[in-house]
Amino acid sequence: MSKGLALKICVITGWVIPDSEEYVTILDGQLQKKMVDSYQSLNSDEFEYALRTYGTKIKDWGKFLNLALIDDAICEYLGLRQHLSNLEEQKRIKDPEIDALPAGPVDWSEEWEKLKLSARNGTIRESFIATPIYDWLLRNGMITVSAKERWQILEDCRQAYALEMKEALQNSNSKTARAKYELLVKEGNEWREDPDLWTAVINYSKRHTVKIEAQNAIMDD
Repeated sequence: MSKGLALKICVITGWVIPDSEEYVTILDGQLQKKMVDSYQSLNSDEFEYALRTYGTKIKDWGKFLNLALIDDAICEYLGLRQHLSNLEEQKRIKDPEIDALPAGPVDWSEEWEKLKLSARNGTIRESFIATPIYDWLLRNGMITVSAKERWQILEDCRQAYALEMKEALQNSNSKTARAKYELLVKEGNEWREDPDLWTAVINYSKRHTVKIEAQNAIMDD
């Protein structure tokens, strides 16, 4: 650990560099090993960002700079980064066509016919429904469920997504993910102010609504 990095950490967090040269030498060696063992995916900018964002929230002002304090801040950042990475991966898997969509309105009639066929065969899978199909149906006046029913679907999907988050948290120590889960299950509508939660639940409800519409459509054919 260079003297410059040590000073940056202390300026950011308020922790103190001890006067003992031996202490600093040992800390330097241990931090270098920790970098290799646990922080390989972090570049220097991310390392400093993590300390600015999370190190300042650790209320141990005046403590000597030590590996445990640094690790608390870095692990919080790594946990959030992994959570966001998981969300992006889930979005990629569930909505594979979205990134490839051209600008402007898109004709989803072919995909809609495939969904109706899957519904007729009993093989429709909600997780594979592209959310823009809902927008296409809405633009073309093909959504038959009422506004009141759509709000109920949103609430049902909120609960379903909360259950998925709860199961995922069994294998995660992310405080950020835990906070989002607690916000999602909290009584009231405060969760709607969180962009990640709102987008996830909205997309969940779009897929569910499209499934319902496909099932309703084959009854009318």
